[in-house]
Amino acid sequence: MLPATPNILLGEPLIELTTIPSTNIYAMEQVHQGLAISGSCYTADFQTNGKGQHGRVWESEKGQNLLSSYVLELKQLKTGKIWTPADQIGFSAAIALGARAFFASFAGVETKIKKPNDIYHRDRKAGGILIENLVRGKEWTWTIIGIGMNINQGSFSSATLNSVSSNPISLQEITNQSWDLKKMQKHLSEALTTSIQNWLTEGDEKTIEALNALCIEIK
Repeated sequence: MLPATPNILLGEPLIELTTIPSTNIYAMEQVHQGLAISGSCYTADFQTNGKGQHGRVWESEKGQNLLSSYVLELKQLKTGKIWTPADQIGFSAAIALGARAFFASFAGVETKIKKPNDIYHRDRKAGGILIENLVRGKEWTWTIIGIGMNINQGSFSSATLNSVSSNPISLQEITNQSWDLKKMQKHLSEALTTSIQNWLTEGDEKTIEALNALCIEIK
């Protein structure tokens, strides 16, 4: 039985960077070079080539939002289990639930998930997730969890606002207040950790059911 209050899996150590091409690219390089510590979180003030789903660029003003990538070695989750690509579906659902729980705790219950892994407030995009996995043979060994959350950005470019697939919004716009990014990063790490622990306890089926209950269709 897992503890009711889980030990932090994600967010420690926290590696704060300034301007880099992409936190996901940086994190993956650390894994390949054998320098990554499982649980680490790499954050950046600004990304020159932020990665979104399907090759899209993630727009973010410098120092205004959460731009982070977590690295996790799968063998740290359960001793003796061989993780395979089939396990990625439930894991991805857990990450989406954790990211949604984080944002909803400040923005309210109108925070939803747009599949596969975007966070929306009503009909506007508040955040996105990009998970990249490392598989060796048939074993899933490492995962990179990239998360961008619009926190303090007060406005977005007209091109982004006019994009049907984005229409972004920030937490500041929703709540009319600014937020301490370091504290928000800690809250995000805790929410993701709790969601992973719930997935390990409850399994894929219940996790995916919980995801589906919070999903919306955006045309």
